[in-house]
Amino acid sequence: MSPPSLLEELGRVDEPAAAREYAEVLSQVVAAGRPVIVRRNGEDLAAVIPLVYLELIREILANREVERRAEEIDWARSPEPHRPPQAWFDDAEDDPFQPDEGPET
Repeated sequence: MSPPSLLEELGRVDEPAAAREYAEVLSQVVAAGRPVIVRRNGEDLAAVIPLVYLELIREILANREVERRAEEIDWARSPEPHRPPQAWFDDAEDDPFQPDEGPET
């Protein structure tokens, strides 16, 4: 199930004054699957979001961090990967990838 679009207008509530009101805000977020912006004195203060949104935000931020760190790597100076010598593959008599045959009986 994909989360609803964040491009739609978000719901807004005034800052809950009591635990019961806060529980109603949480129920509204869970039931609708949409964030709700909490206001204080008429100004937007915070957002209560479904957990799936938090997971998406964390994943996006982690991806951005990986991209940022990859940009910092001097790829020209990174060591070349070590590969086995081609002779290993060319020499059929001494192939390290084939099991040794046991003694002939």
